[in-house]
Amino acid sequence: MQYISNRIIVPLTLGVMAIVLIAVLKLAYASSPPLVETGDFSLHQDKAILMGTVIDSGGQDISQYGFVWGTSPDLENAETVDVPMDAESFEMEIGALREGTTYYYQAFARNSKGYGFGEIKSLVVPENLAPTIDIISPADGLKVTQGEAVSFAATGKDDREVAGITLEINGSVHQEAQSSSIDYKWDTGSVEPGTYEIKVTATDGYKTTEKIIMVEVQPKPVQSTPVVTQPAANTETVSRGATPHYTPAYNSNYPKLSKVNGCFGQFRYRDTYGGRIEIDPQWVKENIVTITLPGINRQVQVHKDAAGAFIKAFTYIQNGTDDINGKTVPLTSLVRTMDGTWVPRHIGWNPSRNLSNHSWGTAIDINASDHYRYVDPAKEPHDPNLILWEKAFKPAGFSWGNRYGDAMHYELLW
Repeated sequence: MQYISNRIIVPLTLGVMAIVLIAVLKLAYASSPPLVETGDFSLHQDKAILMGTVIDSGGQDISQYGFVWGTSPDLENAETVDVPMDAESFEMEIGALREGTTYYYQAFARNSKGYGFGEIKSLVVPENLAPTIDIISPADGLKVTQGEAVSFAATGKDDREVAGITLEINGSVHQEAQSSSIDYKWDTGSVEPGTYEIKVTATDGYKTTEKIIMVEVQPKPVQSTPVVTQPAANTETVSRGATPHYTPAYNSNYPKLSKVNGCFGQFRYRDTYGGRIEIDPQWVKENIVTITLPGINRQVQVHKDAAGAFIKAFTYIQNGTDDINGKTVPLTSLVRTMDGTWVPRHIGWNPSRNLSNHSWGTAIDINASDHYRYVDPAKEPHDPNLILWEKAFKPAGFSWGNRYGDAMHYELLW
């Protein structure tokens, strides 16, 4: 009986062992390196995203995957880069690619049986073309009479994207924008006659293009001015070297007489309300004129003998720039608000005080909302009104109200 049992058990045990051994061997031979597919790519300027997929893990866990890439078709001496393992599909960004260059890449993955590689694919980084510029207006060689406004319109185009466009007139930046177009109006009333170089520059961040046209500003025709004489009995000599002025005759409608304000003369007036005054209309007609300020293209009323100084100051503003925190800023951008030139009134709108120089049209207030105060040049070197004073109003002959705590105020004292 024992003999029969051994004859059954031994073969059975050997059979089970054989089955297990065959299964183990079969499993071992069934495992292999992973099967990998090299995917497509997406290209943006000098960067590309490479894609790959593990088609079959080879029966083992994936321990590594990534890309081999370089400029050699057989990827000799190529760079190998691992990517984070999070899915069967994977991708990697490569950068600093050179334009006009062909790159080759190959996806790979690894398990305990070794590496699996996809096919070698290629991508071409196209050559970056410089932007093109279309100056829509004005035409090259345009001739205008001094005082005419010239409209500028230009667009930039690029195979990638226009990052910025700039307009310069005789080397001075008049407009710059982080876009593909500009639209600007140039007031020639404050510039000297002559030929001006108009340069438009466009960039895509990599390459820059310039286009130049010329515009000629011709002088205004000279107009004769009639000589006006006044009765000698009304003349009065003005102090401080000013030209003679005439004391207005008494007018019951305007019973009060202003002080003599240098060459800007004096006028008769009457108080109205809230510190305002009304000036004899005849004096206003003879002395207050309307001008257009260069750079900001805004009309204001000023004294006829102060008009030149205002034009000069705003020509400095139109053509000037300043470096603020490492950036070149046009002075026109510092004029946020215009808050009065010819405004007939008492100082501080207080009827008990003297007349303001605004009454003669010889003063201007700028950025009033936050400059009715003192500006400390040491602590606020980039204050807009300080910069405007130093670069425009001071060289044009104005004084600045900052010395008495009124930094918005500039005036002529002749």
